[in-house]
Amino acid sequence: MNLEKRNKIDNRILAGDGLYYKFKNRSYSCSAGFWARSQPNMNYIATTGHCYVPGSGPFYLLPWNSTRVYLIGEMPIHYLEPIDFGLINIDIKKIQPIPSVRNTDSERYKELFIEDVILASNNGAHLCLSGLRSHVKCGYVAALNGFTSNGLYFRDNIFVVNLRNIAGDSGGPIFYYKNFTHVSLNGIVQGGLFDFNDNINGITGVITISSILNLFEDLEVVTTS
Repeated sequence: MNLEKRNKIDNRILAGDGLYYKFKNRSYSCSAGFWARSQPNMNYIATTGHCYVPGSGPFYLLPWNSTRVYLIGEMPIHYLEPIDFGLINIDIKKIQPIPSVRNTDSERYKELFIEDVILASNNGAHLCLSGLRSHVKCGYVAALNGFTSNGLYFRDNIFVVNLRNIAGDSGGPIFYYKNFTHVSLNGIVQGGLFDFNDNINGITGVITISSILNLFEDLEVVTTS
């Protein structure tokens, strides 16, 4: 893995791009959820809190289908309860965050502009994820009011989508297509929910965007509008 620390602003990070870090000589990965900002002009990449490992090194940008990574920064803010959420410091002089979703596999619409933030409000709504391993895939809302517990942490601010995510997709955006080029952000991937019996489609738990913004009242999602 090639580690880059160049100062030129030629490295862009989009929602769905990979996040790479090392701990005790082992490599780990998650996905970027969205560009977040708080005052006074602090910039972050949002992802899941479980991507943080105490004692691990800084996070790097790992673009799709790439072996070259670019330094982003540390994760000073990370929670496992009441929501699974973390914020990575970003220096926009070195890495340029973009308020768009990565969709590189598409021939025509390689970036999907995040126009706004909305709540998932209907069972059966068609939503999609973008992540390092799955790239873009879609499914339908199976439940609006879900919770998870592993005996240590309880989280009740999730909804459920019947699509299968792959390890490394955690933290990636869940979004709704407004048209071919613009999307609304609904939340970020927490991970697979293995208590559900769906061996065909898979089941993904989603951290609601409202629970994130309720916990961090001074945080805003950077959009194109």
